[in-house]
Amino acid sequence: MSMDYDAWAEWYDVFYSTAGVDDVEFYMDLAVLSGGPVLEIGCGTGRVSLPIAAAGVDVVGVDFSPAMLAKARERARETSDLGGSFEFVQGDMRTLSLGRQFPLVIIPARTLYLALTPEEQVESLRRAASHLGPGGLLAFNMFVPDSELVSDTAEFRVTMGEAINPVTGFRCVLSGVNRPDPIAQTIHNIQTVEELDDNGGVLRTVDLDVNIRYLFPSEVHVMLEQAGLVADQVFGDFNGGPLDEDSEEMVWVVRRADG
Repeated sequence: MSMDYDAWAEWYDVFYSTAGVDDVEFYMDLAVLSGGPVLEIGCGTGRVSLPIAAAGVDVVGVDFSPAMLAKARERARETSDLGGSFEFVQGDMRTLSLGRQFPLVIIPARTLYLALTPEEQVESLRRAASHLGPGGLLAFNMFVPDSELVSDTAEFRVTMGEAINPVTGFRCVLSGVNRPDPIAQTIHNIQTVEELDDNGGVLRTVDLDVNIRYLFPSEVHVMLEQAGLVADQVFGDFNGGPLDEDSEEMVWVVRRADG
């Protein structure tokens, strides 16, 4: 996990706070059904945790980045309709040990891909499983690797999105270049933020690294077994569709193999 997550804290909500809500609603529904409390691993700035709390479910959010957690606490203070309690804790998913168990543990936003070796990914799953109470469920999602994405070595810069910085009011453009390693199944993505003035001039440029290790569905089954978990449900989207060759996302709901 070699990324500078604190550097991302300023920009995450600028570009991703208005991302699709299908994943948020999926995890909210699971949270309500579980009755809580819910453990979210990789909570970031609270994009999923705070809606869960707003739905009246207690939630504990864990993140590696103190700056991300500071943003989450700030957002929580600005939100008046939180019916459930919330707690934000700094921690590493590879070594997490809270000494508590939960009926639901979630790892949204493809966070498992931020563990950069097979061993780290299995250990992250094992650590998550250790926080499951009897009959508890672990849910997580990841993109399905696309052959073009994982093999493209051309390093073309691609525009990924635009947004208005709510602090400065200026337009910001996000672009990125992928550097895949098909052998290691890793992608080093260099994302660049350009903040522009009213005339389109560049006020400042910020480079942000994203490092991930992707998995194919067959590998996830093997890792689940190694972590003492078994798949309960596997979807190809957040609406319950099947995981097939056309799926862009894989959504897993798993449980401990020993119950």
